Amino acid sequence: MGPWRLPPLRWPTLLLLASVALTTVGVVEANRAIRSHRAVAEHALRDYAGFAAWSYQQHLRESLGAATQELLGAVNHGEGMHTSPRVPDARELAHYIPMDAQCGCHRPRHGPSPAVFFGWKLGTDTLGLGVNSHADPMEGWEVDRPLAYPASADRRTPFTAEERAWINDTLTRHIRRGGDVGRFPLVIARLDSVPRVLVYTLMPTAWGDTLVYGAEYSRGAFAGMLRRVMNDRGLLPEAFTRGRAATEVVHLQVDDATGATLFASAPVRDWTLDDSTRLPPGVGSLRVRAQIQPALAGTLVIGGLPRSRLPFLVGLLSVAAALSLVAVGQIRREGELARMRGDFVDSISHELRTPLAQMRLYLETLRLGRFTTEAQRARSLDNVERETMRLGQLVERVLRFSRLGRDDDGARAPVDVGDEVTRIVGEFAPLAAARRAQLAVDAARVPVLRLRPSALRHLLLNLLDNAVKYGPVGQTVRVRLRHADGALRLEVTDEGSGVPANERESVWKPYQRGRTVGHTAGSGIGLAVVRDVAAQHGGRAFIEATPDGRGATFVVVLPVDPADAVESTVASHTAPEPVHG
Repeated sequence: MGPWRLPPLRWPTLLLLASVALTTVGVVEANRAIRSHRAVAEHALRDYAGFAAWSYQQHLRESLGAATQELLGAVNHGEGMHTSPRVPDARELAHYIPMDAQCGCHRPRHGPSPAVFFGWKLGTDTLGLGVNSHADPMEGWEVDRPLAYPASADRRTPFTAEERAWINDTLTRHIRRGGDVGRFPLVIARLDSVPRVLVYTLMPTAWGDTLVYGAEYSRGAFAGMLRRVMNDRGLLPEAFTRGRAATEVVHLQVDDATGATLFASAPVRDWTLDDSTRLPPGVGSLRVRAQIQPALAGTLVIGGLPRSRLPFLVGLLSVAAALSLVAVGQIRREGELARMRGDFVDSISHELRTPLAQMRLYLETLRLGRFTTEAQRARSLDNVERETMRLGQLVERVLRFSRLGRDDDGARAPVDVGDEVTRIVGEFAPLAAARRAQLAVDAARVPVLRLRPSALRHLLLNLLDNAVKYGPVGQTVRVRLRHADGALRLEVTDEGSGVPANERESVWKPYQRGRTVGHTAGSGIGLAVVRDVAAQHGGRAFIEATPDGRGATFVVVLPVDPADAVESTVASHTAPEPVHG
């Protein structure tokens, strides 16, 4: 085969290119549709997450409002002012918390117990404290029972002077800043990098003072409130949760204004398809971030979350491209075969015309009586006979080539190979003499083989024709026959330019000719017939280099069946015997 060339842009090639283009467009459009569907689904999941965050912050504001109202509502007069000369002390705020008969203490109904109450007059640096004297502060509040030792030492002054000043300064700045912060603002600030949760309210007096009352939640108590809101009934609609708890459907996290996490429903490695909302400054500027559980994301979208089909589509496109390349290669191969068939027809036509023209010339000369001597007439008839033999061999070769690859139906018969080789070489001698070539036979005693009709003739005549045609004028073509290792070996050696190693296999294919043949006419079918005949008899055909580097040796090896291994009666020749035409 020659070097790769682009096939001509005929309609089959254009059709294949169009199919690849359409497949590519289909793959791109399918991938775009999947991406679009996925974008819609992801947008829906973000909307779900945004709704969850919004619903949580609404429930959190209600819970905080109820909890702070319960703690500080008694000292908040709304739009009115405090008129009584007596003002409540910070420790008295616990008395406004509902009494729980079961524990005999004050216990909030709407939120956790505060860690401490405090109060002071705005503009002063004093701070009054209300300390819980209950044995277990998490259970509830008591203010009248004396503190038991050793808790008294720790709870009587739970804040240092520095902490008292920090609470005073922090809330004073928050109050002075103004703005709509509501009746019970929640302030989350940091002291020594530790978040503190404060809630306060204002009580203006008729005589012009403004009293500040507040409480502090412990961080654990506030996180518990955030967790309870997560478990509120109605936080998410039933159609959304389908009987599952909110924590099973949503990942939720609450951060303060600095980004520090105050509560997380579960650890989250990667936030994807999430949404968030931020509460106003009156509720601590908390940020609520929510995300649908990845495992449930597909169940919340009708039809599930679309999966990427890109690998499949790319594979489909690759297969289509590969099939198109194969088809283009096949078209090119068909074109090459058509060209080779055309060359074959031209070559056969030339080879058929040549002997016919020679025969017509000699016959016409004989008919006109231009040969005056008997020797001239005999030589003319010899030439006609030789050309007839060449024409017959050419027709036999073409007919045998037409059956290439198909089993010969003829029954096998015993053949004395040594005798037959000598006869065929003698038959071919006149054709070799036309190119002044000599034939030498070295046929040893070999077993009788069972061969199909004309099989040995097809083998040897094609090899001899190939050797004489492509060898130099005046060469000696040597035919050697041997039996060894249970096989018969037939060799035909010429003195031509040889066959390059990289072509010793391709020249056996139909229509293939080596590069060293030059302008010598030929059809490229003779060696293909040789290999096909050898294969049908269980043998093989190949080329070997000659020891002296001149020419090439064409070898046919045929196996010998031990049952038929009958010694030939032909005497072996110890040296090559020239055969002259």
